[in-house]
Amino acid sequence: MSVEHTPPSTYILRDIQDVAVPDSVSWLPQTIGWKVLGVALFMALAYATYRYACYRWHNRYRQEALDVLGQLDPSDKSSAKRVFEVLKSVLRYLNARNASVHGQRALATLDGYLPKKTSTIFQDTASKIWIDSLINPSIYLTFEQRVEIIEKATTWVKVHQYRGSENPQETPRA
Repeated sequence: MSVEHTPPSTYILRDIQDVAVPDSVSWLPQTIGWKVLGVALFMALAYATYRYACYRWHNRYRQEALDVLGQLDPSDKSSAKRVFEVLKSVLRYLNARNASVHGQRALATLDGYLPKKTSTIFQDTASKIWIDSLINPSIYLTFEQRVEIIEKATTWVKVHQYRGSENPQETPRA
């Protein structure tokens, strides 16, 4: 936008010369190098956004599982069974062959998905009592044990890693 200047109209300012207005400077880069750099930065940003969207899409099951685990009430006696159902759903999502694991094998499978540097979290007596309580209805978990199981399950969902050759979503369902 250029404003057209008019000479001063007052008697005192009549002999003053008008200053030449310089041309406006364009905000667009003048050389091709800046345009190439801009395109490269845009492509890098688009790729990073795509990778982040893929990461979030492939890990949406974690957030769904964490939401369900967060809604569980440890004072409810059926919360231990619900924790197992959530963990079993995650295991089936990761690999359809995990649908048949139960008991001690389920605990070993859960620990198998933990990172190498993480110690096993389901190989203690509370976890064994938890699995036994799912099989045998005469075994009851205390409130503290249910709280511990929910905390362990939440930790597992947050830190487990998928170490398979195929994407979890492409695993055929039986």
